[in-house]
Amino acid sequence: MRKLLLASTVCALTAGAVGVGGAMAASGSCASGTVAKQGPYVFALSIGPTEAMYTPAEVKSKHPKSGEVMLAGKMVGGMAGMDMTTGPQRHLEVHICKTGGQVVTGAHPTITVDGAMVPVAVMEGVGEGVADYHYGNNVSLKTGQKVIVVVKLNGQTATFHATVPKSASM
Repeated sequence: MRKLLLASTVCALTAGAVGVGGAMAASGSCASGTVAKQGPYVFALSIGPTEAMYTPAEVKSKHPKSGEVMLAGKMVGGMAGMDMTTGPQRHLEVHICKTGGQVVTGAHPTITVDGAMVPVAVMEGVGEGVADYHYGNNVSLKTGQKVIVVVKLNGQTATFHATVPKSASM
């Protein structure tokens, strides 16, 4: 999402895919954030400030200008298996594209942070449509914390070594 991809928010991230170096997709949502190419996929990780979440019905009735539209799953206050008091909430999102740049929709990736499963929700930015289709959730992470984020999809694994950036004001 454009508000999460500010250079000051994601510049602290570094990534490497298991067995494969990072690569940029030609265009679209997988060309921003920290990117890893693995098999037929390009994975792009972003960690930013917590996002306001809306159902499609709420978007129609409330007309928000920013936030996330929940398409599947549900947003939680933290990650399963992680102490909610470990730090402020951040929005972790993973965009997945095919190597040609086509956004992957309807997938069922697994995401872990330091071995703890993240309940995967499917969402897109308010008003952004399928170009911002992504997977993730709000998670408890401390500024400066070094984490390992692992994303698995259809036998492919992308591993990101990241440092949690400061939360930007929204």
